[in-house]
Amino acid sequence: MIGRNIGDYRILARFDLGESGAIFKSVHTAQRQTFLLRLLKGQLDRAILQHHQFIEDIQLAAYLDHPQIVRTLPLEFHEDFTIIPMEFVYGHEISEKIADGRSPEDMVHKIALQAAEALLTAHHVGLIHGRITSNNLLLTHEGDLKLLEFGFTSLPEELLFNEIEYLPHVNLPLPLRRPPLSRNAYLAPEQVNGYRPEGSSDLFALGVILYELLIGEFLFLGTDVQELYRQIQQRELPSVETMRPGINRGLARIISSLLQKDPAKRYPSAEFLLEDLRRIRTGESIERPSFQPKGSAFSRRSFFRRFVGDQDR
Repeated sequence: MIGRNIGDYRILARFDLGESGAIFKSVHTAQRQTFLLRLLKGQLDRAILQHHQFIEDIQLAAYLDHPQIVRTLPLEFHEDFTIIPMEFVYGHEISEKIADGRSPEDMVHKIALQAAEALLTAHHVGLIHGRITSNNLLLTHEGDLKLLEFGFTSLPEELLFNEIEYLPHVNLPLPLRRPPLSRNAYLAPEQVNGYRPEGSSDLFALGVILYELLIGEFLFLGTDVQELYRQIQQRELPSVETMRPGINRGLARIISSLLQKDPAKRYPSAEFLLEDLRRIRTGESIERPSFQPKGSAFSRRSFFRRFVGDQDR
């Protein structure tokens, strides 16, 4: 594909970014502007339900205008390809940062803030990502976050274009630079159980990534999809404070709430998450997540301590 012209675009290089097929760096020959191109093989047909849903999702994604979201442009059709032009971003996948070891706490907090702001914007217009992974979160050279592949959850698998077919769990380099089954390794438990993703599902995926950044390891490394799903559903993770002593206790509580397997116990929206992350930035201590009513944190012992006095001897 390198050097080939497709419509008004000249293909310059291939990037291994994201999860949904090949991405190419290209230049628009008339505008002289650089774009990322996602190539799909074949044409989309609105008469096919999944194709219709994907077109709707991509059109909705094109309305997203946020500095932390890679901008998606309207679909184009050239030759035997469906083309999805995107804003050009040069950066590194967060999976590479995880593979390099523990990340500084202030960097992880910044990533969390920017991701929460981006998700709040997308969820507000009704667009759930549904497939956030450490491979479609990018860090620019300036240290800013970019979310890739909004609107791609319903992408028909048969349209994926790859020049080289490969199995992601075969002949992996050591040490791992990304999870072997990365496309599935960040699904929330309810998605594994067959339910459609909701906003809290995106927040679970973000929680996994933040945890991985802080400890410098990938969490779910099943040898096959079934084993991976079992881990997501059943594995109880040690607290971040156990794995990273000295971490801000408020940030540890936030990540613990993001990783709750029951969506009802998880952050219900990016708005609450953003509120707590901003409280940390101002130096405020967080005893409980903002979405939890104050009374929910009371135990019988804490009740007596507050209203009767500590009777311990």
